[in-house]
Amino acid sequence: MLRAAVVGMGWMGQLHAGIYHQHPGVDLVGLVEPDPAAEQPLRDRFGVPVHRDVEELLDRVDVVSVCTPDHLHPQTTIPFLRAGVRVLVEKPLATSSADAQKILDARPDPHALSVGHILRFDPRVVRARELVRSGELGPLWHVDVWRDTTRTVAVRPSERTSVAWFLGIHDADLVRFVTGLTAVRVSALGRAVLSAHADAVYATVRYDGDVIGSMENNWTLPDGRPNRALAGLRVVGEHGSVEIDLGHVDLLHATSDGAVNGDTRNWPSRAATGVSNIRTEVEEFVRAAAEGAPAPVPGEEGLAAVRVVEMIHASLAADGAPVGAGDAR
Repeated sequence: MLRAAVVGMGWMGQLHAGIYHQHPGVDLVGLVEPDPAAEQPLRDRFGVPVHRDVEELLDRVDVVSVCTPDHLHPQTTIPFLRAGVRVLVEKPLATSSADAQKILDARPDPHALSVGHILRFDPRVVRARELVRSGELGPLWHVDVWRDTTRTVAVRPSERTSVAWFLGIHDADLVRFVTGLTAVRVSALGRAVLSAHADAVYATVRYDGDVIGSMENNWTLPDGRPNRALAGLRVVGEHGSVEIDLGHVDLLHATSDGAVNGDTRNWPSRAATGVSNIRTEVEEFVRAAAEGAPAPVPGEEGLAAVRVVEMIHASLAADGAPVGAGDAR
């Protein structure tokens, strides 16, 4: 029986805790949440102690999910790694390649860290990867990804992160996972309309192998959309293409006040009941920890995605000037 904890009990942390709580091979032994107002509701829901600091759990757990705000990932993740705990850290691994590398350097072994890139556990994405990696599409020509969402989504994260870190990090990893390509140069433009950061970002990307591509990310769509997400991937090669509609509504709940997208594929409605990509992600992490197997999403993959978003931000700061892989650190 693996002893588990979750650090950061926002919406995502509660999903992770729910999965651990239901897992027959896991004993959820504690949560970490600095907000005192959240302590009693969390105790009532999960029936475990709620701590204010990670130090109280370092020697009491075997696995931990880090679901804190992005900029806190290094200071939260590194102590657990140094204590020999297996860590699943939500994306992005960090908000700079330097901090991401510090996390990797703290691992006692490469298996100790997995990064929460949820799209790798979507069956549609796995099938697209199989088609591309098999060579069925022939030599690749271009790759396009887009992930747009509504303004309500931006309200809280825009105070502490950017649309590129919040949404674009998904697509940076998605392209790498499906195609195996590495971004070598990025040119990006953005516009700030809702926050101090660019709320809409458009990037052109050159990958190795002379493949080109585009990345589109925004959280500016009107809230009246029945589906909060407009997202997808298209890979085009000499002999064919593959395209996924990742924003597809699989359940639409409509009321007199409007419609709500019920995304049962990624985000289960009640703490990860039933089959979902987030459940698969956490369960694969638990399986790897129990078996001493390689991490489902190695830290190096998280670092690669961080480098792409870092290039995007460097190009935004330079008014769209091209930025190479070694120029953004």
